[in-house]
Amino acid sequence: AGRALLRRCGRDPDDVSTMVLIESDDRVYVKTEAILRVVTRAGGALGTLASAVRWSVPVAVRDFVYSRAIAPNRHRFFGKTDQCQRPPASLRARFLD
Repeated sequence: AGRALLRRCGRDPDDVSTMVLIESDDRVYVKTEAILRVVTRAGGALGTLASAVRWSVPVAVRDFVYSRAIAPNRHRFFGKTDQCQRPPASLRARFLD
């Protein structure tokens, strides 16, 4: 289902180089815009901060900083595992295959 959705929106389903957010109306967001939209929806203080960054920092600047400073160091910042975590049964319906 996920691969078909990516194809329908003009994305290569084998390209895992960045995060992709596809809204229910088929609008597609990538890179920092996708990340910040997800975090904004999560709410809380981090969501408020993400929303402020979305509205105050131009996309080109955000994507440049992310690709040069955060992405190359993400494993150092967030850790690395040998396999992906499986969502608990209560959340599986929210994920695409």
